Amino acid sequence: MSLLPTSVSSFPLLVVLNPHAGKKQGQQQFSTIVKPALDKAERPFRLIETTAKGHALTYFKENTQQILSDLAQSLATGTSKDLFLRIMVLGGDGTVHEIVNGILGALKRLDFLQSDLQPKIEFSVAPTGTGNSIATSLGISCVQDAIDRYLSGNTQALRIMTVSTRDERPLSATSVPASSPPSPVPFQEWNVQLYTVVVNSFGLHAATVYEAEGFRSLGNDRFKVSALKNIALLQQYPAKLDLYGPIQRYDSALRGFAAVPTTNATSPDEENTLSLHLPGPFTYLLITKQASLEPGFTPTPLARASDEWLDVLAVQNTGRLAMLKILGGAKSGTHIEDARVQYFKAKAVELETPQSGRLCVDGEFLPIGAGSHGRVRFEIVSDPRVQLFHVFS
Repeated sequence: MSLLPTSVSSFPLLVVLNPHAGKKQGQQQFSTIVKPALDKAERPFRLIETTAKGHALTYFKENTQQILSDLAQSLATGTSKDLFLRIMVLGGDGTVHEIVNGILGALKRLDFLQSDLQPKIEFSVAPTGTGNSIATSLGISCVQDAIDRYLSGNTQALRIMTVSTRDERPLSATSVPASSPPSPVPFQEWNVQLYTVVVNSFGLHAATVYEAEGFRSLGNDRFKVSALKNIALLQQYPAKLDLYGPIQRYDSALRGFAAVPTTNATSPDEENTLSLHLPGPFTYLLITKQASLEPGFTPTPLARASDEWLDVLAVQNTGRLAMLKILGGAKSGTHIEDARVQYFKAKAVELETPQSGRLCVDGEFLPIGAGSHGRVRFEIVSDPRVQLFHVFS
């Protein structure tokens, strides 16, 4: 497979089209909006159309080496000396998730993460999926808006998260290795299973997304129906959560975050020390990098895709009426003023459950084991060899 264009010296934009995402309008949006705009701007592109769930993951695992080889060759005929790989996604956040994991899986396999020559990967994300969290959090309202931002050329970092366990068995087909994350636990005890770009959840949110698959015929309304069902049958999910610092907690009196003193640091500047323990049980738990999960639902309103923090939203042992009020406030972000809502920024988080359970990670589902053996660690990626991603904003 060669991606080098025949008539221009610049490397083509890769347009990844998921025709099954969202309301299945991606193909129409590409034909009527994207292709004419790119042709008019004289931006060469290559269309990659996915055919099934997991296709984008497999495609980039198998083809990243050739893509980067062609990209490097194009430098000889162009003016740029940097490896810029630009990808426009017409699909949901799940498609971005697959591409990120596919690329990093391929780079690790090729030992490319140890190379001094690192590509800069820039995403243009058009809102044609179900939730469109990345686009919504950036204020991108439509496909034309995404194209305009791509053509303007302004980007910001798209920080990613790792999901790690102490079990060497892969949790799912999307599992990929990674370079060593900083950790208060010796590295050999942790194995990075996959990367996430939007949200990791436990409790009510994970149950809602999981059961919404049974209402797929309702379109996006399936999440509302599933949420109401799960609230009517509300459960409390036993677990404990440890947050590692430096850490900040939202203070409604300050209308902002305030530092939380570490509990076992040997010096004020020591990082990744245990700062806070939440005993559970949890009604609702999110660990995110995006402010909004869909239009009209902003559970972590102060999250920024470009900063080096995990945003953690926790609601412990709360009843039905209170959860309805909290979720109602999440439409505008005012729920963080509720005393029952705990909102933090941390560098790493570890979750442990007394019984086997399920996590939702960027819309996928991962089983977790019981006890310390099944403990899961979420961490913001700081290694520049892994943090290669940016988004047109």
